[in-house]
Amino acid sequence: MIRLTLPYPPSVNHYWRHVGNRVLISKEGRKYRAAVSSLLNRKNVETLTGDLIVDIVVYPPDRRRRDVDNCLKAMLDSMQWGGAYEDDSQIVRLTIEKREPAPKAGNAEVVIQRIPAPMGKAGFRSCLRCDEAFVSTGPGNRICENCTCINDLLPSSLPIERGSKRHNGELM
Repeated sequence: MIRLTLPYPPSVNHYWRHVGNRVLISKEGRKYRAAVSSLLNRKNVETLTGDLIVDIVVYPPDRRRRDVDNCLKAMLDSMQWGGAYEDDSQIVRLTIEKREPAPKAGNAEVVIQRIPAPMGKAGFRSCLRCDEAFVSTGPGNRICENCTCINDLLPSSLPIERGSKRHNGELM
């Protein structure tokens, strides 16, 4: 699994430039691609193979209206160019979420992970605690082994009360 915090990508409207009858990556797009590539090199990210799940949370730089899908192309192509994965056709599940604006330039948090079993095959799940893909033992098993061990170590300070709502530990 790879976790990255990338700079906010340029919109697809600013990523491409038309020069005559050719379409090229703009100066802003090339600068973004180089920034992502250098970040991946600093983290010594190994190229992932096989089917992948990519989860993205975007924090825009300001409150202007933005289409969430306009930032995908630059981000996915830059991660491919930087060597996070061989080709973006490996991605079988892609989720993107837009949150409140981040101060200054904005950013994007990206999680890339392999799928341990083919999509749609029985037994595949994503852990509800860490979002890592794992092979489940049944419909009641929604947390991976590592997170189950961590949960077992936590004190059971709050008794389970079915049907009651809590806010900051207090009954509502």
